[in-house]
Amino acid sequence: MCGRVGVEVGSAGAGWPRRGPPHAPAPVSLPSDFLADQKGLPRDAVTSWTPYPGGAPANVAAAVATLGHPAAFVSALGRDALGDAMLSLLASKGVDVAGVQRTDAPTRDVYVVFDDGGDRQFVGFGANAADAYADAFISADALPAALLSSCGALITGTLGLAYPATAAAMRRAVALAKGGGAAVVVDVNWRPVFFADPSAAPAVVRPYVEGADVVKVAEEEAEWLFGVPAVTALDNPDAVLSRLPAAAGVLVTGGGAGCAYAFRGPGGKASVAGRVPAFPVSVADTTGAGDAFLGGFVAAALDAGGIAAVCADAGALRAAVEFGAAAGALTATAPGAIDAQPSRERVVAMLQGRNQ
Repeated sequence: MCGRVGVEVGSAGAGWPRRGPPHAPAPVSLPSDFLADQKGLPRDAVTSWTPYPGGAPANVAAAVATLGHPAAFVSALGRDALGDAMLSLLASKGVDVAGVQRTDAPTRDVYVVFDDGGDRQFVGFGANAADAYADAFISADALPAALLSSCGALITGTLGLAYPATAAAMRRAVALAKGGGAAVVVDVNWRPVFFADPSAAPAVVRPYVEGADVVKVAEEEAEWLFGVPAVTALDNPDAVLSRLPAAAGVLVTGGGAGCAYAFRGPGGKASVAGRVPAFPVSVADTTGAGDAFLGGFVAAALDAGGIAAVCADAGALRAAVEFGAAAGALTATAPGAIDAQPSRERVVAMLQGRNQ
């Protein structure tokens, strides 16, 4: 994969890397996270919230652009102040937003509370039902087909599968990207509040994930979607990869427990697996850390010639995972998903500090 990267099509975002001049992810986003100012309280007891622009697709696109690769963002945003602010922010980061659709539905706002230890929980939205926001209505017919057909990699989440129009757009984006020879990266990014019936979600999500070339999954998501115990997923990522016979590899994240990876070698034969310990940092907010990890991995893969290149090179693969882990750790040291993303120089310095 080389050249332009696009990120995510879907309710939580859609994106892809594309061939041509260097360009990074283009997410479809959940445009504003409202973070509780008080920890350890349920939503109805929180007395004040601080808004931070973000959302998984937008976060990944911004991360790739911040790390020095061009990026494009594809989604649907409302014709409102939140939508305008998201477009302005992403443009300021160097992200191409020409593929963003605007609708009369409102831009999504997501509310996040924290327990006493700082771990977060997504507890719902503002005044609207989950399926009433702009990113639930991404039009497959309005997707930038030329971009998707010429991209080097497509990165997408799964939350948009909760909404019929956006689900159709996501599947069309995947078909267009694969038709052009792109690698497809799927971040499971499970959030029950997006689905009217969370118990029915695995039957929709798993077939979509099984079509990916690379799957990013948190340890608890490995248990939810594939029945692999969380501890096993980190200690033995091959157990997750075995559930994905068509995938080239998996990335498993475990927060403070670090991350792991397992990738099949050329021809789908012997796998290369490893574990990367977490970088010790003072955690302020974990929102967006996983997105920064994925953005860092994608950026490092682009540095090395693309996802296919790192899949075939054990050393480059581990270096890309370590780069992503450092980017994710640094993002957790400050509030907000996009505002906290580190520069390439900070990531490199952290890596050099560990290796000294």
